[in-house]
Amino acid sequence: MPTYRARVYTGNLSPGAFAGTDANVYITLYGRERSSDELMLDNAANNFEQGAVDTFALHLAELGDLQRVRIRHDNKNPFPGWYLDRVELRNEDTDQEWTFPCYRWLARDEDDGEIERMLDSA
Repeated sequence: MPTYRARVYTGNLSPGAFAGTDANVYITLYGRERSSDELMLDNAANNFEQGAVDTFALHLAELGDLQRVRIRHDNKNPFPGWYLDRVELRNEDTDQEWTFPCYRWLARDEDDGEIERMLDSA
């Protein structure tokens, strides 16, 4: 069972923009062979702070070449709005890497009001 390393980049916007989130964040990976279940990315220790890079180990069945990811948050807790820069994924067994750019808000009160994004591999 391969391990995928997920690196989640929260945007670094101007001071006072509050780009980070206190909400619970979830991700689903879509590969050429199969998709993962929705996984909660641990939101302990102040993950997803403005300008931060958070790393997670995801132990999953082989998904094949990754095509897209769905990332969302539950809009709970104080300050749920989140500016996601990008997600990078790496299959630790094959060393294959993918980048999923976002550069948008996941926020009810910013951008288009959506808290879920489908991101295609760059």
